[in-house]
Amino acid sequence: MTELLILAACILTGTGCYHLSCAIADVPTSRTSRMMMLSRKQTGSGKENLFDVYLTKIAEKCAFLLHLDPIRKGKLSQALSIAGLPVTPEVYTMKAILSSLLVAVCAVFLFFLLPLAGLLMIGLAVLMWFAVYYQVFDLVKKRKKAIEAELARFAVSIQQSLSTDRDVLKLLISYRRIAGTELGTELDITIADMKTGNYEQALLRFQNRIGSTMLSDIVRGLIGTLRGDDQQMYFKMLAFDLRQMEQNNLKKEAARRPKQMQKYSMLMLLCILFIYVVVLSVEVIQSLGSFF
Repeated sequence: MTELLILAACILTGTGCYHLSCAIADVPTSRTSRMMMLSRKQTGSGKENLFDVYLTKIAEKCAFLLHLDPIRKGKLSQALSIAGLPVTPEVYTMKAILSSLLVAVCAVFLFFLLPLAGLLMIGLAVLMWFAVYYQVFDLVKKRKKAIEAELARFAVSIQQSLSTDRDVLKLLISYRRIAGTELGTELDITIADMKTGNYEQALLRFQNRIGSTMLSDIVRGLIGTLRGDDQQMYFKMLAFDLRQMEQNNLKKEAARRPKQMQKYSMLMLLCILFIYVVVLSVEVIQSLGSFF
């Protein structure tokens, strides 16, 4: 009975702290937040859930408590910019800290009821920190990989188009119609940047946003085209090299698949053997019962 009272008190205290923190942080009501999320979903401008909205709002209020290392702050700021997340490094780091603290608070309450479960929740809190903090770096890595997988086709398209036209802006606009999602988004930004500013600076910003050496080679050729150089042979050799790299990556991925399937095959084999062992054991036990 005492344990139930403690649990009820913890739940009520947590609920009160939640509403108090929402009032201090000026978090909108759940109804208002749902309408905002519905509007963002209909326009395709966001994929956050309601919990992320609340957590980000509270993190913005508490971000002044953090003082990040300049090097770490610079890397995180660049990753957030590439990922398209409109938050500062301090807010993002505070959001990761708050996520892990929420799990840690649950662990403190569990220590009074189930100490072992409390220890497991502490470990989960640590994993939560790493999962939330490094999520943006994983997103940037996947995005970079998706863009680099398309660069070979991009280089071939530029090489073929240079034989008839050397207008770099037209080349990018022409390829944008067949570009993938990730590269297409970056091309939209670059095309708009080129229309409103310096072509060469826009291409350099395009290169810096992705941070890929393969894309740097393409941008170098495009800048040479802007300066009046004949880059057809350069892009022909570059397209050949990128295709070779793409084929090597596909071969590595294909060689990795059997190893990934091998552990599942062994697991299936163990399950089949376990079924046979159980059936034989039951039959043996029933046979022994008829002797005695």
